[in-house]
Amino acid sequence: MALEGVEIPMRIQVMGVSMYPLIRSRRDHVTIVPVSEKPRVGDIVLFSDPYSDAHYLLHRVWRDDGDTLLIWGDNNRRPDGLVPLENVWGKAVLIERGKRRIKTDPVKGMRLAKAWHFFGRGYRFAQRMKWRVLGIFGKQSRKPEPETVTTGDNQ
Repeated sequence: MALEGVEIPMRIQVMGVSMYPLIRSRRDHVTIVPVSEKPRVGDIVLFSDPYSDAHYLLHRVWRDDGDTLLIWGDNNRRPDGLVPLENVWGKAVLIERGKRRIKTDPVKGMRLAKAWHFFGRGYRFAQRMKWRVLGIFGKQSRKPEPETVTTGDNQ
């Protein structure tokens, strides 16, 4: 089919945490189809990053600026920047996690991404603090001081 010019979807295993919690590193497989029309806001696109040495990235479209798209990973602190349309190669349509199959939806995806950007950082900070606090107090409770036992011989 590819030799005849028919574009076919590809299924890849994702590595990296930039799209967490929607896409899990080394756990999920994503089906990507070639871009046949302009991506919409909320779509997850495969693109070549003009600003870094990374070959291809899989991030969400946040804004359409005509000939460029503002692209941002759901778990990144800052957007990737404006990416020309010619750098966009494909669009994610399906995420597979074990037996679970998640169809990508731009509207629901944007809601998740905005919520994660707003609450996610606070959540991650709270998780780090929780583990630090548990680590401090956990060490004390796990390693109690040895008890001193007096016997009649020491008197």
